[in-house]
Amino acid sequence: MKNNDNNGRISGIIETLTGPSIKGGSKRGLLLSAYVLVISFLFTFNFNSSEPFFVFLPWKIAVSHGLVVAISAVATISYLSIRNEKLTSDTRLMTFLMGTTFILLLTIKGAELVSLYLVPVAFATALTALFLDFETGLSLNLFLAIAVGVQSGISGSLGPVIIAFAGGLVGILETRDINRMSDLTSIGISVGLVNAVLVFAFRFPTLSSPFIVNLDWPNYWWAVLNGLISALFIAAAVPTAERITQITSPIGLMELLNPSHPLMERLRSETPGTYHHSQNIASLGESAARAIGADPLLTKVGGYYHDIGKMVRPDFFIENQSSNSNPHNDLTPSMSKIVLTSHIKQGINLGKRYGLREDVLCFIPSHHGTSLIKYFYLKALREGREEVDFPESDFRYEGELPKRKETTIIALADPVEAASHTLDNVGQELADMVEEQIDSKIEDGQLDNSPVTMDDIAAIKEAFVSTLRAMDQRRVKDYPEERADELGVSELGEE
Repeated sequence: MKNNDNNGRISGIIETLTGPSIKGGSKRGLLLSAYVLVISFLFTFNFNSSEPFFVFLPWKIAVSHGLVVAISAVATISYLSIRNEKLTSDTRLMTFLMGTTFILLLTIKGAELVSLYLVPVAFATALTALFLDFETGLSLNLFLAIAVGVQSGISGSLGPVIIAFAGGLVGILETRDINRMSDLTSIGISVGLVNAVLVFAFRFPTLSSPFIVNLDWPNYWWAVLNGLISALFIAAAVPTAERITQITSPIGLMELLNPSHPLMERLRSETPGTYHHSQNIASLGESAARAIGADPLLTKVGGYYHDIGKMVRPDFFIENQSSNSNPHNDLTPSMSKIVLTSHIKQGINLGKRYGLREDVLCFIPSHHGTSLIKYFYLKALREGREEVDFPESDFRYEGELPKRKETTIIALADPVEAASHTLDNVGQELADMVEEQIDSKIEDGQLDNSPVTMDDIAAIKEAFVSTLRAMDQRRVKDYPEERADELGVSELGEE
């Protein structure tokens, strides 16, 4: 668990900049250098609609264009390496970003044959904002606008540059409300309208009466079509982007929350107790995520899917057992431990089979971390008495410590939700239970790799208590008989 200070930030930046040479990342540096050379080369020629297929620019113009693109690319990469070290050190994320950029640069070259107003910059920037973050999307937006400017430099028109930047910015802003595929239409409409207005703004000073005749209609159609193309490209690219980055888009997360999802249907029918437990975890997680600024949607999905491994042997978990059946009574503590811990590996395998991405799968091994299975450890000590030594390590989960705020929240919500069922009433007893469960996790070192701060922990505790109180909808257990008769209420408490 990390503190709120900024110690080490300067050294971290220096380490990021010197990392490739010191840590053996020279291959990544060579790859980025080669990429910069390739995209710079793209701007030394133009595509041709007839033979030859492409024509090289005069060498002075080619050198000028190549230098501008190269310097802009290096500046963008350097900025991102300082602001987002995880991005530049993750091969999958860099592959995604470079691939998206390269595709967009090719469309710039191709659009020159028709109109640069057609360049769907919003496709690249919105997709980047969906899978990475807004800041990376903004950085890419600026670079792509410069690239459009380099391409349009031949004709000296500033309009395509402004429209490219504005359209890309609108695409980024619209991603805040994207949860379903149908929501992508808002990106297409917004980008198209903004582009059309800007085309009119650039054209307005030169218009003469009548306006309708001199409005330069083709460019309006290209500008509007730009938005529609961007939306279609995003819809087509989301599944591929998820596979490359192993990050689930908000669209994908909403699909996972659908009760008709195959895994959810199985969990509900095969392990109803675990399904109910997971629903409660998801509610706790969502409220806590909002309290500390984490991703509430991802946390909620993680809560739903963290225990899917229990579907393999549902009867061995207490929430799925009947009052008179407990198969652990016939097993040794060591065997019980093996069965219980196996739901982690089985859950990961099951999740992969159903196409869950790594950002959701990571909730499975981290929700128990390396915590002690205390009940069976103590049972083993009792049965073994003093003749046999049972080290704690033999009765610990072999999972991973949570490394994100979202996985940390679920790791804390799991024992809190389970312990809440042992309470007789809400109130101070509930707050004490939440405090005890979370503090025990901290003392056991389960949050050592987590980015949450002590302020976050306090907010999480408060959110848990508030949510558990809201979930505790108790009914009156015993109606006074006389009063019930007066009201015409049966002894069964008919509503």
